[in-house]
Amino acid sequence: MGGSRPGSRGHRGPLRGRALRRPAGAGRAGHFVKTVHNGIEYADMQLIAEAYGLMRHGQGRAPADLAPVFARWNEGRLRSYLVEITAAVLAATDPLTGGPVLDVILDSAGQKGTGRWTAVEALALGQSASTIEAAVGARSWSSEIAVRAAGESILATRRSAVDLPDTDLEGALLAGRIIAYAQGFRLLQAASDLHGWGTDMARVAETWRAGCIIRSALLADIAAAFRSGDLPEGQLFLSPAFAADLRATLPALRRTVAAAALAGHPVPAHSAALAFADTMAQSRGTADLIQAQRDYFGRHGFVRRDTGAAHQHGPWAG
Repeated sequence: MGGSRPGSRGHRGPLRGRALRRPAGAGRAGHFVKTVHNGIEYADMQLIAEAYGLMRHGQGRAPADLAPVFARWNEGRLRSYLVEITAAVLAATDPLTGGPVLDVILDSAGQKGTGRWTAVEALALGQSASTIEAAVGARSWSSEIAVRAAGESILATRRSAVDLPDTDLEGALLAGRIIAYAQGFRLLQAASDLHGWGTDMARVAETWRAGCIIRSALLADIAAAFRSGDLPEGQLFLSPAFAADLRATLPALRRTVAAAALAGHPVPAHSAALAFADTMAQSRGTADLIQAQRDYFGRHGFVRRDTGAAHQHGPWAG
């Protein structure tokens, strides 16, 4: 957990899977909250970087021209510390070259491990914070500069133009951010339930909003949603306010991911957010085939939809 205010220094050590399963008190809960905060931070930063990339490399717009876009976004639903500083970074000039400061920065992102730890703990709890996982993966890929250079030459993949209005990119970023936060809070709730921490999710959101890297206007809405108690199936993204946001912005997210894919622009965090939303909006998916495969090669059994009977086997079992 970062930020300029006192008391916002981050958790520096991982909570390994087996440690997570030991009885834990309030101190461990606090460390876990800090770690998840940093995981959400990874996702938020990656989502912002992907929006920037589509405008910079897909539309040929200079950083100085993009600064006002992010500044404008910071006046609306995307208002946050990270969007605010993005506008400032985009407007910055390198004193040595006189060009955009971004042009002299090596595109290899560092990481101290908290995003990776968040992803590990999510999987240990049977969760999947997919936007965070995608952001961690993207940072890892960014460090492989020589491999990326070779891939560009050998695979001959070229980025092409992306025809998207700023409103679509803004909506896609908002949808991705909502899902990233929702996945983070799902993870916090799973850990709290397992250990009996009784974590006050509204209070967590209010604390984060008071002074941390991911402080944003969205956190006030998150706190309000938790305090209202109107969370279908206990899910933040299904609460009335956020469900309305997602209904309004998912079309923009879908157009953004589709346009990026067709034009050869990687948007792993946006793509992961869309996959989560689409999966959670389908009452019947494709895991029936997976269960059949598992039963076929390992006699793992399955549950029948028609009778509810468990430990059933297919005709291949003989």
